[in-house]
Amino acid sequence: MSQGPGPYNNQIAQGISQLAQVRAAIEEAAEVFGRKDEAGRTPIVVVPKRQNRIRWGLVIFGVFIILAGFFVAGAAERTGFGIAGFFFGILFILFGLLRSLYIQVPEGANALLARGGKHIGAVGAGLHFIAPWVVVSHLVTRREIPYDAPVKEAPTRDNVRAAVDTSITFMVTDPYRFVYGISASGFDQVFQAACQDAIRSMVRLVTSDQVNDLARQETAGLRESLNVDVEQYGVTIAKINITDARPPAEFLQSQEARQLAVLQRAEQSEKQALAQRRQADQEALARQQVVARVEREREELQVQVQQAEARRRIAELEAEAEMMRLSRLEETLRNNPHAAQRELAMSQLEVARALAGNSRAVLQVNSADDLVRAFVMRDVLHNISGQADEAVVDGHSQNDRPAA
Repeated sequence: MSQGPGPYNNQIAQGISQLAQVRAAIEEAAEVFGRKDEAGRTPIVVVPKRQNRIRWGLVIFGVFIILAGFFVAGAAERTGFGIAGFFFGILFILFGLLRSLYIQVPEGANALLARGGKHIGAVGAGLHFIAPWVVVSHLVTRREIPYDAPVKEAPTRDNVRAAVDTSITFMVTDPYRFVYGISASGFDQVFQAACQDAIRSMVRLVTSDQVNDLARQETAGLRESLNVDVEQYGVTIAKINITDARPPAEFLQSQEARQLAVLQRAEQSEKQALAQRRQADQEALARQQVVARVEREREELQVQVQQAEARRRIAELEAEAEMMRLSRLEETLRNNPHAAQRELAMSQLEVARALAGNSRAVLQVNSADDLVRAFVMRDVLHNISGQADEAVVDGHSQNDRPAA
């Protein structure tokens, strides 16, 4: 593990330690491991205060009972008091010595054993029988230990100083290597330096725009890198969580300004595109209206053409019918001139009768000459009516006359 000097290694050495080694009785070790000390550090190693496990109070009390029993037995000349005092005194002495034959290691801790100041082994939690001359040199916690590794001004790939807050959880898996290899305070500094190196290397791989994404990034690679560094001290990294990653406030402000400018340009472009689409839609609607009007006029023109064609056809048919009628009339006149004359007279008679019998018939008179013409027309109509009657009578008489 690299521990060379650097701008942040000095900061670590002058910073606040997070791990501690404290002195306490074995019976108090479980409580000590469960809380932080007065400086806010996490105790991970406890050095027992009392190394002598013999209950000297019980031993002295047992000796006193033996001596008292012999004194009373000698004074009262009763051997029973001496025997009873000796028996109970031996029991108290045995109870006092029995406590030195076992140790109770609290839950969640490992105990390192030593004899004459030399390490001889380690035991886990629970009751263990050991020789009186074997002592517990250290108690090391087996719990997961939370550790904060804040990194300030870590340069990114584009040389922007970022701040990264990391929460790390580790366990002491080999208490002997941890206690005799580095100690709690030494590991604190070394581990902080290792975290700084690893996190700064990770930040160096990203740009300033990607710093915020570090909080959601997978940390398996960072955990493996730190495990390689701390494995020699009997420590294993359980998990790593990047709680916060952010660029400097000044950079965020400038970045927000750039993003705001980009958003404004995008909004302006969207407005222009919307206006262009609206204009295009209006032009398309106008073209559709023109096309619809032209189509409507074309349909109306087609209808007019069809109507004109129908009128032309009707006129042709009427002309053909009139030609046929005239042809028949001409043939009738050639074959029977008197009948044709009679038919003409009958037609004139019907017209004259219709005009003469209609008292409401109005003739437009614009001047005195027109009035004179109207009276003349009346006389003409009467004459025509009389002539027609005569022609009819003559016709009937001629028809009734036998042929010569």
